[in-house]
This record gives sequence, structure tokens and C-alpha cells, in this order.
Amino acid sequence: RAPTMTATCTGTAAVKVDHTVDSIRFNHPSIGEVTVLQDLGLAGEDRDATARLCWDAAFPMAQFLCENPKLVTGRDVVELGAGPGLPGVVAAKLGASRVTLTDLPSELELLRTNASLNGFGDEGGEAASSSSSAVDVAACAWGDETQISRVGKRDVVVCSDVLYGHRADVARALARTMRALVKDDGVCLVAYFSREKLMHDLAFFEECGALFRDPTHLTVAGVAEEDKEDLWFFEYRPK
Repeated sequence: RAPTMTATCTGTAAVKVDHTVDSIRFNHPSIGEVTVLQDLGLAGEDRDATARLCWDAAFPMAQFLCENPKLVTGRDVVELGAGPGLPGVVAAKLGASRVTLTDLPSELELLRTNASLNGFGDEGGEAASSSSSAVDVAACAWGDETQISRVGKRDVVVCSDVLYGHRADVARALARTMRALVKDDGVCLVAYFSREKLMHDLAFFEECGALFRDPTHLTVAGVAEEDKEDLWFFEYRPK
């Protein structure tokens, strides 16, 4: 195996994630360094290739949480479609009382590895670190009522770059899963890059319009001017 290669983002919201390196580092003065591994191996037929990598909204979401720690400190957080889990781990570093990193049942091992790499998790899947946060990993396929029920209601739901040309029914299931998980007085944070598949993803935003109040548009320090138009960053609260 080739030596480990690392890309580092230090206290900025860079949006060009390097998919040729084994690990990604995010650094912010409030939490120090967070490192997550990417799985560069070929995905099997039963694997979701997108879950193996960090995507472009991960750094802006991580940066936003560091700029607004009160959103997660002392609160119960769940990250949907977490992939390597960078935003969720950042939330734990910021002192969330509990963070659950979720993805498809076939994609959980990388999340467990990255939680452990950052001082969270044990053989039982959950442990406290010096931040007093608990981090666990769980399957949560969008729309799966059994898995949603196991995760339970949360103060904060985080969705970072989880949509890219999904079928309309899957996109709507994501919105319904967000609503099922968020408490009535909670908040959903959604970071999304409008790419060439935007028309396919509109079903998600339409469903959010039915389930949530009008979203608040959020801004993140450090996003380059050429990326600001494409980064959609919303705060949704239940109706």
C-alpha cells in the first residue's frame, strides 16, 4: 500500500475536497484538528461509493458549526448520510451531548473508524472523550421507519452534501426522515451544492417546503466568491 496522503483544511470553508488522498484534516482554533479517513478502494456491488468520500459541503458545514458552537454544544445531534462523518465529529468536538453518525447499513465501518480516530467510540460503539460527548454509529436509510425510530428524536439534524441526482422518492424520503428525527423545537442544517443534477433534487426542497417553515439562508466565512452562488446553506425548523 502506498504511504498515506493527507489533505488539510485549516479554519477555512474550502470546498474542493481532494478525492485522491487517504485522509482529510480540518483544523479550527476552537477544537484543534479533526482527521477523517476516506476509503479509496473500489466499492463492491452492495456499497455506496459516495459514502466513502468527503464531499464539498463538509468543510463549510464544519466551519459553520465552529462559528456557531451554541447550536450543538450540550445538544443531541444526528448526521444523516454521514459518509466519513466530518461534520458530526466536529459537533462532538464542540461538546454536543450526543452525536449519532448515520448512513446505509453497508457503510458504517468507516464511520466507526473515524469516530475512534478522533477519540470517540470503543468496541461497544460508544464512549465519552475529553469533550464529554458520546458518539455512536447507526444505520439510518432514509424512510426506514424502524431505523429512524431506533435513532430517535434529536435537537439538531445535520445534512451535508447528501443529495446528488437521487430519485424523487428518495429525495422526499430524506426530507421526511429529517422531520421524523428533529424535535418540534429543533433545527435541521442543510448544506447543498447546486450541480448539474439540481432538477433531480428539487423534490427534496419541495418536500421540505411542506414539512418545515421557510428556511433561513446561512452564510459561512471563508467560502470563495466563485463558490458562494453554488453553496446552498439552509436552516430548517419544523412547522
